[in-house]
Amino acid sequence: MPDGVVRKFAEATALRDTPENRERVERQAEMVGAEIRGGAFDYLKWFPNGNRATEFLVASGAPLPEKLVRSDRRTVRDYYTEWIERKIAPFVRASAARDYRGHFRGYVLDVLGDVALEELSLAHLEDLRGTLRKRGLAEKTIRNVIDGSFRAMMRDAEQDDIPVAFPFAKLRWPDKIVPGPSPFTMEERDQILSYFRAKRWKVGGFNDTKPHYPYYAFLYTLFFTGMRPSEAVAARVGNLNLNARTLQVERSRHLGEEAAPKTPRARRAVRLTQSNAGVLEPLIELKAQPGDYLFKSVWGAPIDAANFYDLFRDAQRALSISPLRDLYSAKDTYISLALTNGVSLTWLSEQTGVAITTIMKHYGRFIHSSQADDIEMSKIEAKTVQLGHRDGHRKRSRKEKPLFPLGKVASPTGFEPVKNHRK
Repeated sequence: MPDGVVRKFAEATALRDTPENRERVERQAEMVGAEIRGGAFDYLKWFPNGNRATEFLVASGAPLPEKLVRSDRRTVRDYYTEWIERKIAPFVRASAARDYRGHFRGYVLDVLGDVALEELSLAHLEDLRGTLRKRGLAEKTIRNVIDGSFRAMMRDAEQDDIPVAFPFAKLRWPDKIVPGPSPFTMEERDQILSYFRAKRWKVGGFNDTKPHYPYYAFLYTLFFTGMRPSEAVAARVGNLNLNARTLQVERSRHLGEEAAPKTPRARRAVRLTQSNAGVLEPLIELKAQPGDYLFKSVWGAPIDAANFYDLFRDAQRALSISPLRDLYSAKDTYISLALTNGVSLTWLSEQTGVAITTIMKHYGRFIHSSQADDIEMSKIEAKTVQLGHRDGHRKRSRKEKPLFPLGKVASPTGFEPVKNHRK
């Protein structure tokens, strides 16, 4: 650099990623490397509009182009610094803010931090994606970085009336492989609930263990309401109405932070079965306050869904249930069993806070019960009519039904009446 500091950074090209252009750029890279090793490298000759052009222009004493001296020109790093300060609860979920920081500090700023927002191009995004692939990141992680966090920041910059380029729609991605739901069977569900009902948890000394009823009640509620774990751990005593048998969802809790539910649809009144209401009734202590958490850990704090998943996984191992599933499978179990038993889609959508189209997309295969499938499969496996020929005539047994009804014959346009048809 002009100030004598050695820095490593990337430059993008405006060329499409084709074998010919790749070969061309590799030849140019060899020439650049030779000039750097020989001490004759001229940055501005190769990259007149590069990420570090301003520093080299200032050092050379040349006048800066208008686009470089404009006061409203911001780089990715400049805008990120002020943007991330706004990404705090309750404006965003704690997990989203964590991902934003990790993605930018770990990946984006190192490669594109000095690129102006309005000069961001498809070539820059391709360069970032190629760099992350070389680092061995999974394709899903790379997409979350570029098409999730980076795109979200650029979208907000556009809403702030800052001049930006928005090339994200031009970037092509492989089709997502989304794993389907993995529900438990009713037998597995009941085994897990029995395990938590009888399990004794260590709370103090070496042999100091005792049952913890709230763990059982928490898991029972997940299995019999379809609530998300983050919604259940945020439930307060004041949200529970035992007379109406409802549990109001007003917030969700994740990583110790609370925010509004995941979607507006998720803010709802969850209906409780009579047995579920009976399970929750012992949680209401004599001097309970409306703001107290309904489900508490053995230490008296709100249950942490991430920590409870460890207990949930241990239970599956102890019961030899395979494959191991996460806590969200309780919701999968509720929806799949409801669909199999013929529960109304509209009611189920209101109960779970999931749109009907989403339910059909991910859980549609559970609508048919095994009995209904057996009936339909029996129709497919039924014996077909055996046709034969004798002396130019069809042979049909007396018990066989005719292939077409008498008085009609098949035609390309449908069934047409046949006059004077002889029986």
